[in-house]
Amino acid sequence: MEELSRIEVEVLAHCLLNPYTRVKGLAHLCYSPAGAAIQLPCPEALYLGLSRWAVTRNQLDLPGFRRFCRKLIEPYADLLAMLAAEGKRIRIVGVAGSPSCGIDTTSAGYDGGRVRECEHRHICGRGIFMEELTAELERRGVEFTCREVGQKAASEFGMD
Repeated sequence: MEELSRIEVEVLAHCLLNPYTRVKGLAHLCYSPAGAAIQLPCPEALYLGLSRWAVTRNQLDLPGFRRFCRKLIEPYADLLAMLAAEGKRIRIVGVAGSPSCGIDTTSAGYDGGRVRECEHRHICGRGIFMEELTAELERRGVEFTCREVGQKAASEFGMD
């Protein structure tokens, strides 16, 4: 039984297992969990739909979207707290550059107005959904680690 308590549970951003929820035109990410995995819901697809435009963190950083994320997170936080209490290691796996599921990098840009070709950039920081998830786990005293998949070159993030 002690061997089971060392198991790491990977908590995955939704599109890592279901690429059809990604914004149209984005490359699919390939990720295979090493063992036990929990797939988080995709807050952007559920909130904005599958035909959504690409958005940035600053566009999602609204009280209504944060409330929506917290509502989605609550049952997952319950489950993760129970698993951690049994000694399971929790590792959250996000998506580099995502406005919702970025761990180390997210996106910024698009200052509003009429629809037009706009640039956005990747910046250091956590996406809204992951920010809310990690804050809730910290509030509950759940230990976890984080990493992101799909990281781009540092020069793309203005971090070189």
